[in-house]
Amino acid sequence: MHPFHEQNGVDAVCENFWTPFKTAFGPIQRRPDLFLAGRNQLDGWTTTWVVEMGHFLGLWDNPWLGLAPGQRNAFIRYVEFHRVEDGQIIETACYIDILNLLAQNGRFPLQKAATGLEILTPGPRTHAGLQYEPCDESDGHTTVSLIADMVADLRANTVCSPEDHMKRFWTPDMCWFGPGGIGTSAFYTGYRRGHSGPFEEGLEYVKHTEHVARIGEGMFGGFFGYPSLTVRSTGGFLGLPVSETAADMRIVDLYRREGSKLAENWIFIDIHHFFAMQGIDLLERAASE
Repeated sequence: MHPFHEQNGVDAVCENFWTPFKTAFGPIQRRPDLFLAGRNQLDGWTTTWVVEMGHFLGLWDNPWLGLAPGQRNAFIRYVEFHRVEDGQIIETACYIDILNLLAQNGRFPLQKAATGLEILTPGPRTHAGLQYEPCDESDGHTTVSLIADMVADLRANTVCSPEDHMKRFWTPDMCWFGPGGIGTSAFYTGYRRGHSGPFEEGLEYVKHTEHVARIGEGMFGGFFGYPSLTVRSTGGFLGLPVSETAADMRIVDLYRREGSKLAENWIFIDIHHFFAMQGIDLLERAASE
């Protein structure tokens, strides 16, 4: 994600991400809420991916990305997709929710308040997201198939979430845990008000790009895209003005299935990159506060 983008090799990853991150926030705890593994549906169940999502807990005592330290504990929301071969990580997609971190410290570089609730994102309602024991592979495939059907239906409706779509794929008490800048929404009405309505009203669909990986294990599953979606601003979404610029959204979606429907959804969006493609540097804005 922005501003790290693609890094090749252990040294580059350490130099550009891990060393500055640990310098800014150390000591650091990993506090995962989801841990799952599976084969990638999108390449014919060939490659193996391991996913972890949760928060890093640290002390923000030193500058990071040009941002002044908060001088307090910080929960940094993260998700990682790791492609594993022969016992080693070959490739990683890592998303860090910088806007959520800024909100914890009273900094809001967006020109519009979040339409959802800005909170410390909870883990699964069932407290069963850490898949450390073997699961029946068929359960994971059922979860992946439901996610794939939901996404296909959403795309067929040109990026909208009408009531029939919600009732077909989601439990009535569904929860949507969005990224910083958008926030969390729950239940059909709250979701429509807090995310899908503003998203549809403020953006114009340009194209979808196929996801890189889509996996499931047990009742949990998800995907990431790099990017997932390209849109134009029609005005209002996240405070953006009207623009003719097509901008990409790099997105992670993770889900909990409950029976034949989806009950919870955790979302990461590289909003900094989305804004940067439209000539707006959110990190620069936040650094000047």
